[in-house]
Amino acid sequence: MDKLERDPHIAAVIFDLDGVITNTVYFHYLSWQQLADEEEIPFDKLTHDRAMLGLNREDALGYLLSLSDRDLDPIQQQLLLKRKNDYYLELIDELNSEHLLPGIGNLLVELHTAGVKIALGSSSKNAQLVLQRLGIRHFFHFMADGHSVPHLKPAPDVFLYAAEALAIPPANCLVIEDAPAGVAAALAAKMWVLGIGPHTRLARAHMVLPTLAGIGWAEILAKIDYYSAGKRSI
Repeated sequence: MDKLERDPHIAAVIFDLDGVITNTVYFHYLSWQQLADEEEIPFDKLTHDRAMLGLNREDALGYLLSLSDRDLDPIQQQLLLKRKNDYYLELIDELNSEHLLPGIGNLLVELHTAGVKIALGSSSKNAQLVLQRLGIRHFFHFMADGHSVPHLKPAPDVFLYAAEALAIPPANCLVIEDAPAGVAAALAAKMWVLGIGPHTRLARAHMVLPTLAGIGWAEILAKIDYYSAGKRSI
């Protein structure tokens, strides 16, 4: 658990995409699995969830290749990445607002009503397309994605880039993440972090919830106040 003091006033919320806003994590897994099967690389969902969640596609491919000790030149790697992305785009072709994860739609409306700035901080290079298909692009004041910065998660750059664009100090930003790499990036950016998922995976976050279903903005603010008062949040 990060112990650095932070300003409890939250003026901006920066959302991760995959696993927080929509369950494209499973689509990513399926596209990596198809590539691994074709390349005869040993791979399964447990491996994906344990080691690849939150990684950008280049780092994820590097990990996948390490499972078979394959050494490919940059051109060969780019060809594999294109195949993987093509599989992913096929899978999300039917994505729509029904694929929003529970609680996200209501939370976006609450943040908009409260005047809180909303940004995306994702390693995905398809983030713009995904938000448009989900029908929520209009809620976001800024998008920082896999095209925005040279160093992606667990580096803090994507979150710092979003905060700078919003003109909000990092101490006044809350990041909502579902992956250890994203939590590490947000902590390095000196931001508040709400982890969505199992506590065992997200223990470094200031707060961890299994889901955003039924969770309102007032409840999240209460948890931040609880933590900032020197108490351990749940």
